[in-house]
Amino acid sequence: MNNKIANLYKNTDTIKAPQTDNPRAMLITIFDELLNSINAFQSNIIPSSDTFRKKSSSFSKALTILYTLQGSIDFEKDLGVAKSLFQIYEYTRVALIEEFKSCKIDRSLKAVNALSEIRESWSSID
Repeated sequence: MNNKIANLYKNTDTIKAPQTDNPRAMLITIFDELLNSINAFQSNIIPSSDTFRKKSSSFSKALTILYTLQGSIDFEKDLGVAKSLFQIYEYTRVALIEEFKSCKIDRSLKAVNALSEIRESWSSID
């Protein structure tokens, strides 16, 4: 039993930190990872022996990234923007948790649209 747990732990998907000194490029990469994780979660929403691990690992990865993004918000710089970002990340987090339980995609579709817009906004800044 312990070997099985150890092997599962070793094979857990990890979040690969972007190799760049450019904060904007790093943020775009993080958003790409988040969107890819949510997409993988949605694609594997119906539990089966083939999809359960992928659903669980992509769910966990997405939540980890969301917690990281929420924790990095600077509320002192621009409170309005900070609150809006926090609300979008929180909406996404709650949507994923609800969908994990219900096995039905719903609110995360709206969340992905909002997250994609944020990602594109960062990408378009010169």
